[in-house]
Amino acid sequence: MTLVERDRPIDHLEQLLSESRTGRGQVALISGGLASGKTALLDAFTDRATASGALVLSATGSRAERTLQMGVLDQLFRSPALPPQVAHDAADLVTVSAQGPDEEDLDPVTIRRSHVSRVHGICSVLLDLSREHPLVVTIDDLQFVDGASLQVLLYLQRRIRTARIMIVFSEWDRRRTSLPRSHAELTRRPHHVIKLPMLSEEGVAQLAAEHLDPATALHLAPRLHQWSGGNPLLLRALLQDRTATGLSDAAETPGPGAAFARAVLSCLHRWDPLLPEVARALAVLGDYSSPSMVRRLIGVEIGTAAQVIGVLQEAGLLRDLTFRHQAARAAVLGSLEPADRTLLHQRAAAILREHGVAASDVAHHLIAADSGEGQWAAQALREAAQEALAMNRPEFAVQCLTLALGACSDEQSRTAVRRTLMRIEWRANPSAAARHLPPLHNALRAGTLSGRDAVLLVRHLLWQGSPEAETVAKEVFRDADEQCDIETMAEVRLTQAWIHGLSPLAGDTGLEAPAALEKKPGKANGNLWAQAGATLAAALAAQNSGRVVDNAEHILRSCQLDDRTLEAIACVLTALIYAGRSDLAAAWCDSLSQDAERHGAGTWQAVLTALRAEINLRQGNVAQAAAQARDALDRLPAQAWGVVVGLPLSTAILADTAMGRHTPLPERAVPPAMFDSIFGMRYLHARGHRHFANNRVLAAINDFQRCGDQAQQQGADLPVLVPWRTDLAQAHIRMNQLQTARELAEEELGRPGAESPAVRGHALRVLAAASDPKLRSALLRKAVDALQDSGDRVELSYALNELSQVHHEQGHYHRARVAARQAAREVRTHHPKELLSQPLVRPDRPDRHDRHDDDSESAVSASESVLSDAERRVATLAALGHTNREISRRLFITISTVEQHLTRVYRKLNVSGRGDLPAGLTVHRDHPAVSAGPHKSQAC
Repeated sequence: MTLVERDRPIDHLEQLLSESRTGRGQVALISGGLASGKTALLDAFTDRATASGALVLSATGSRAERTLQMGVLDQLFRSPALPPQVAHDAADLVTVSAQGPDEEDLDPVTIRRSHVSRVHGICSVLLDLSREHPLVVTIDDLQFVDGASLQVLLYLQRRIRTARIMIVFSEWDRRRTSLPRSHAELTRRPHHVIKLPMLSEEGVAQLAAEHLDPATALHLAPRLHQWSGGNPLLLRALLQDRTATGLSDAAETPGPGAAFARAVLSCLHRWDPLLPEVARALAVLGDYSSPSMVRRLIGVEIGTAAQVIGVLQEAGLLRDLTFRHQAARAAVLGSLEPADRTLLHQRAAAILREHGVAASDVAHHLIAADSGEGQWAAQALREAAQEALAMNRPEFAVQCLTLALGACSDEQSRTAVRRTLMRIEWRANPSAAARHLPPLHNALRAGTLSGRDAVLLVRHLLWQGSPEAETVAKEVFRDADEQCDIETMAEVRLTQAWIHGLSPLAGDTGLEAPAALEKKPGKANGNLWAQAGATLAAALAAQNSGRVVDNAEHILRSCQLDDRTLEAIACVLTALIYAGRSDLAAAWCDSLSQDAERHGAGTWQAVLTALRAEINLRQGNVAQAAAQARDALDRLPAQAWGVVVGLPLSTAILADTAMGRHTPLPERAVPPAMFDSIFGMRYLHARGHRHFANNRVLAAINDFQRCGDQAQQQGADLPVLVPWRTDLAQAHIRMNQLQTARELAEEELGRPGAESPAVRGHALRVLAAASDPKLRSALLRKAVDALQDSGDRVELSYALNELSQVHHEQGHYHRARVAARQAAREVRTHHPKELLSQPLVRPDRPDRHDRHDDDSESAVSASESVLSDAERRVATLAALGHTNREISRRLFITISTVEQHLTRVYRKLNVSGRGDLPAGLTVHRDHPAVSAGPHKSQAC
């Protein structure tokens, strides 16, 4: 084995050997910490001494043989290098025997009279040997040499002054306040001390270079030195672990492994039993380690604890009072028997609690012990859970409360713990919290759960679609005057409304949308949940969208995302969507999602991601909507979603259908209770679209009709939420039942909330398809106008495409081509390539109207350059088929001004009328009349 940074010590030993050859006996003491390389140095020296012609006799002390008297001397005289006659003569003098009861305190310094002749005889044999050959006697681990052997060695030391004898001892360097008499006697005589330090960082690099290329060894040396403390045994173990991983030399070291763990335990178990005992105490105490804490934990004297800690520090295992690497601490903890580990952690928890340390640190020990016995332990665990929640560590909070639940001494305490535990677990996974529902329901009946605490129970039952939800809600409200304030009642009703429809918002709370809109922003019924309910109801009724937006933003600025406000925030975001401000909803949703991520709240993230998917769908960003809907579904286990699974699932189906992906979604079981909720209604609507796209018209009609029936039953028959009549009308058109389709579309346009641009545009487009051909052009132009304000680019592209078809059928080929190009532009600009594969009808024109594309494009370019902005806006609307009156209303100019602009346009472009206007005039977005949606949004 190559020695590193040991040249000077071995040179010193060789110099002493040279002096002993001249008849000047020498004694050397090699001293060093645990596994510092004392034995390796001794072995290297004995090899050199033997090679030089010296007779070397070696022995090693052992803790296990300390009571075996003359055991070390017996090793010396059994050396194969010893002449046979000498070995025979020594055998009569060196008799190994077990230490008897009367010899337990054998003094290695004072020789008994009965033993004097034997000791003298043994030393005489060795002195005689030195006259024939230079003699080297090496004793490794002097601290473990038996008393009888030590007597002989000390006796010999006093008689080698003029002999050719060199004695080399190695000893574990241990801090002690007092030294044994044998050590005092040894050091009183002339001797040389050779102190072995741990390896420096340069030495670590040199040793690592035996296993790695020099550059890598130099690069890794600081880290290896940091982990090993320069201890050669630990360092070689680290290098062995790295070799076992099969990494290339250039790769970073992966960290300590099994060899390192074995080396750590080897260091601890070589010498004093106190070493592993104190090391285990330090491993358990962690950051709270100190000699006094070790004393309290394992009962050793504080001075002894300090001495052992010093030994571990010098061995490179500790830096100050902590292990240099967590792998060392883990190895020490892993060496404990389970019962011992439990006991130590229990003691540590009690000691730390007495010292007033943070509850979370006490809780770590209780969790490690899997024991929360005692009222103090239960209290510490509950306090630690609160600290963990404040630091966004819900997993640790759940661990604390789960253990505290078994430690509570009364039912009231258990109810309090279950309540908090259910709230935290629901934040990450609602299905995990379901186990607390039965005992908490019992607590509600027993009167130990009330007020806001009872709301948690109702919310969970509603999410899971439990048939008991309504009954439990009534139980909560039954004693409302005594147990529940108005805010709590509003919280329950809002959750009911979000899941089951608007009917819970009416009645007791008096939340009517028109009335709510007359209130000042943020003042609806004086609390968050009432405000949110009023805002959502108003948005669904499509009344006074500006006030809805103000109220919604006020709520979002005023409340913080947490377990109680999730449904309220979801309702307000939904209100922004229905009020035509998807842009604001998207911005708020993104900001809130970041908050949810910081809190590690999986349920919050899942719901917000589902809402973000719906926003994208409403904006026509169908690819993003599909991806986010699936992301939302993947964030929670299927059963954790409960009935709310219909929210992301319906968005995923609609987005896929819009992109032409009509294959079924992967099998996903939905709870039957979902079909009794708002989300079930939305799922039926989405599934109807999937059936319609697959030409399963009767199945689509069935789903749309079921959706409508449910909407009416749940007080949610509002086209902003689900335009089931319009979609049902489309299905009847496919069945050539035009009268029924017209009636459904007209009825939709007369419903509350039909003023929404998206609802109105969609219904007008379908009504046009079911109406007399003469009426279609006007209806479709109105649909296009509305959809340009809605932000739904997919629906706008459909309306433009159908307008193109109508223009073609009417012989207005230029208008047809303009509309077709606009439709294609909407798809290419706003949607993925899947939509590009959907056929957009480009009307075929008679030859007399045919022009080469290049000519058409040239005409468009020419018109762009010669027309003013005002003329271009008028010409663009005229090319789309708008009348002069319609253009004047849209551009807020008089009809006379429109006529004047058109006259100049015809003259500049050299055309006879609007029918000859060039195809493809740019629809500029910089004027609210041309694209009112975004500008209206900015003005709101």
